[in-house]
Amino acid sequence: MNIFRGVEPGLCRRVGGGVESVLLASLVQATPGERLAELGSGCGESAIRVALANPGVRVDALELQEVLSIEAQKLAISHGVADRVRVVTGDVRHPPACMIRGGYSQLFCNPPFFLPEEGRLPTDGPRAVARFELTAGLKDFMSCAARLLTKGGWFHLVHRPERLVEILAKLQECALTPTRLIPIHDPMVIPAILILVTARKGGKKGGLTLEPAQWIERA
Repeated sequence: MNIFRGVEPGLCRRVGGGVESVLLASLVQATPGERLAELGSGCGESAIRVALANPGVRVDALELQEVLSIEAQKLAISHGVADRVRVVTGDVRHPPACMIRGGYSQLFCNPPFFLPEEGRLPTDGPRAVARFELTAGLKDFMSCAARLLTKGGWFHLVHRPERLVEILAKLQECALTPTRLIPIHDPMVIPAILILVTARKGGKKGGLTLEPAQWIERA
């Protein structure tokens, strides 16, 4: 499936739209009637994939950069899910009033992976904000999730393995209990290149399961 049908693919590819979006969407399994949200949705690929794979759910796609929100709306229309995917332009540090506190059963997120001091910042503005923590940081996304999730709700995250210790610590600070960890490997690289993490709001501590590694398929 070409998820970029009907949008400007160059822009979306600059800010993401790769394997991370596919992996993140694969974590979400929902039943009709659930309300979900993606934080930092970019061009909305994960949100669209979740809506397509889970009929009857509604997804709010929250994105800071208006230029990306516009593309996300086009994407939802082109894939026939605009009635179930609502694109919201806003900041995770101050969620818009239309996103009700405690109103979501699941949230998912592919946040910026890198700190500003970690490498050279892209000169391309949308890409720089999408890849580096220039606005919201990791804890901002988690705090937003804790605010918006209903008690017992699920938070799904894709990130880099080198920040795992920080991720687990910040989840606990936000009362999100890690329950599931999946390493993602590339056949051409020995260490894991990504990690998938699921946490539960108000879950019992000590229940983290390390699942078998998944491998990215290369053509």
